[in-house]
Amino acid sequence: MNTDHLRALAAAVDEGTFDAAAALLRISGSAFSQRIKALEKDAGQVLLTRTVPVGTTAAGDRMLRLARQVAVLEDETRRSLGQGTGGRTVLSVAVNADSMATWFVEVLRQAATWDDAVLQLHLEDQEHTHELLRSGTVIAAITEDPAPVSGCLSMELGAMDYHAVAASALLDRYRREDGPVDFDAVPVQEFGTRDSLQRSRLAAWRADQASRGSSGAGGGARSRGTGGEGWGRDGLVDAGPPRHQVPTVGGFNAAVAAGLGWGMIPAGQLPEGVLEGTHADLVAIPELGQSRVALHWQRWSAGTEALDRLTAAVQQAARHMA
Repeated sequence: MNTDHLRALAAAVDEGTFDAAAALLRISGSAFSQRIKALEKDAGQVLLTRTVPVGTTAAGDRMLRLARQVAVLEDETRRSLGQGTGGRTVLSVAVNADSMATWFVEVLRQAATWDDAVLQLHLEDQEHTHELLRSGTVIAAITEDPAPVSGCLSMELGAMDYHAVAASALLDRYRREDGPVDFDAVPVQEFGTRDSLQRSRLAAWRADQASRGSSGAGGGARSRGTGGEGWGRDGLVDAGPPRHQVPTVGGFNAAVAAGLGWGMIPAGQLPEGVLEGTHADLVAIPELGQSRVALHWQRWSAGTEALDRLTAAVQQAARHMA
C-alpha cells in the first residue's frame, strides 16, 4: 500500500476534517481526497465516515493501526539512514490516571532526557486503554487486560492497591443506631462513568450483608467500568447511594477529604496515618476493604528503538508501583 495514502488516512483522523488534513500535508483538498479514495479502492472497503469530525469504520480502524505503524517505522528508518528531517518519533501512549499521578512520573523524567522522541499521552481508564491500542490511536498502553491485542506484546507490570477511604465525619452521619454504617446510603465518588471500583466494593459489601441476613443487604456490582447501579440515560442517578463524579486525581482525593463521598484511593496517594488509623480526618473503611488492580504493558510487536526504550523505562518505573 502507498505510504502517502496511509499518512493521509492518519491525518484525516487526527485533524478531524479533510481540509485540515490536506493543509497539514501541504497538498490540495482534491489531491487529498484522491489519496483517500485510492486507499479505499485498494482496501476494497470504505475506511472513513464523511462526518465532522471524520470517523473510522471497522475496516478503517484496522487500516489506521497499519498507517501509524508504517509512519513510525518509516520515520525512524529514515533518521537512522541520515535521511530524516530532524523531527522526533511520536510515542502515543494510553495511561490510566492513577498511574499517571504516581509511578509513571518516573517515565516522564527519563523521557525528558530523550532528544529524538516526544510523548503523546491519552488518559483513559485501565479497563479501556486497550481499546485505544486496538483502534490504532496509540502504540502502547497500560491496561488491566493481559490478553495481547492483535499485533502487540503484553508484559506484566505489577499491581496497584486501592483502599476504601472516607472522611470520618461523613461516616458518622450515616451510622445506624446499632453502630454499623449504612453504605447503601453513604454518598460515593466515581472518577467517571467507566469507573467501577467503588461499585465492585459496594457489591461485595452487599453480598456479605446478605450472607449475614442483614436488613441492610442489597444486590449489585469498579475498575476505574461497569456493574451495579450508575448514571441513567436521562442524566439521573439510578437506585443506590448518591454518586458524585470527580474526574481528576487531585480533585478526587480532595473531595474525599472534604467529605463529599467515600472513594477508592491508591495506597501511594494516601496521606500518612490513614491506614494506621491515626489521621485526624480520614479513615480506611474495613467493611469495604481494598482492591488490587493488576496492570500490564501492551505495545506494538513491530518495535522501534524509541518504543523499546520507552518499554524499558515503563518496566523500570513499574517496580515502584504501590
